[in-house]
Amino acid sequence: MNRPELKDISVILPVYNGASTLEACVQSVMAAGERVAEIIIVDDGSTDETVAIAESLSKGSKRIRLIRTENHGSYMARLTGIRAAEFPYIAFIDADDRFFSGALDLLAGLMEKFGADTAFGGYIETETPETEGAAAPQPREEEIHVRTLEELWPRIMKWRTQEFICYIWNKLYRRELFSGLLPAEGLCQGDDVLLTCQYFLKASRIVETTAPVYLYFQNPDSLTHAAFGAHDLDLIRVWDSIAGLMKTEDPELYHMAVFNRCRTDFTLICRLILADDRMLDRKYSGELKEWRNSLKINWRRLISAHAMPLNRELLVLGLRFAYIPTKTALRLGKRLLDR
Repeated sequence: MNRPELKDISVILPVYNGASTLEACVQSVMAAGERVAEIIIVDDGSTDETVAIAESLSKGSKRIRLIRTENHGSYMARLTGIRAAEFPYIAFIDADDRFFSGALDLLAGLMEKFGADTAFGGYIETETPETEGAAAPQPREEEIHVRTLEELWPRIMKWRTQEFICYIWNKLYRRELFSGLLPAEGLCQGDDVLLTCQYFLKASRIVETTAPVYLYFQNPDSLTHAAFGAHDLDLIRVWDSIAGLMKTEDPELYHMAVFNRCRTDFTLICRLILADDRMLDRKYSGELKEWRNSLKINWRRLISAHAMPLNRELLVLGLRFAYIPTKTALRLGKRLLDR
C-alpha cells in the first residue's frame, strides 16, 4: 500500500570530489519518493568544493545531513552512513548517478507488498543526462518476481552467468540487516560487492522488478574507468573477505567465492597486460609473479567450473601455457583497436 505521508527511508550518499554532480544527485534523491526521510552525505575527505556545496544543501533542507571524514575509501564512507542512519529502510546512491522520480517509493511499496528484505529494480547506463528527471515506470505484473537467495546467489556471485546484480545502488534494504559488518579501511574498488554479500547472508526474501529505477552514468573519471593501479588490488581483499565469510556459511557459496578469488588473479593479469605500460610492469612485477603462480595452480578450477564464457576460458589456457605469445597478442590487439 502506498503511504506518501510516511517518512522511513535513509539515503546514503558517499562522495569524494563530486562537486560537479552532487547537487543534481541530491535533487534526484529528493524526487525519488515522499518516503525519503533523510539524505546522509558522507564526504570522504574531498579536496574540491564538495563540502561547501553539501553544506549549502543541508542548510536548505532539514532532510539533508553532512558527515565529514578523512579519506578512508568509499566502503568505510558507506559504513559511516549506515551507522548514522535513523530510519528502517536504507538506499545508496553514488554522487554522479541519479534515481528516477518516485523510484524509492516504488521499491518500498514492493517490499511491503511481498514481505521482502530487499527490493531492487533495473537500471539504465548512460553517458548523458537525457533521461534525468524521468519518472520510474510502474512495473507490470509480469515484470515483478519474488526470489529466494538460493535463486539469486549465482547472479550475485556471477557464477555461470554473465549477469551480475551485486551493485549496491539500485536496491532498497532493511537497516536492521546491516549488522556486524566487516571493516575495510581504504577499500574503494568492489566495495559494493563486499557490502551486499554481507547483507544477503542475512536476508531471505527478495523482490525484483525489471522496471528501471536508477540512472547509472558512465563517468570516464571514475575509478571504474581508471587506468590500472593500486585500487585494482582491492578486489583481492574483497574476495578474500567474502571467501572467509562463506567458509562457515555454506560449502557451495564458499566454492563460488574461492572461484571468484582465483578469477580475480586472472583478471588482474589481463588488466596489467592491457595497461601496456613498462613502468607498471616493473612496479607490479612481484604481484604479477604471484598472480601467475595462482593461475598455474588454479587454472583447472577456472576451466572445469564452466562459469566463464568460452573466450575467457581459452584466454586462461593461453596465459597458463603460452604466456609470452598471449601477452604479445593482447597488447598488439589493443594497440590496433586504439588507433
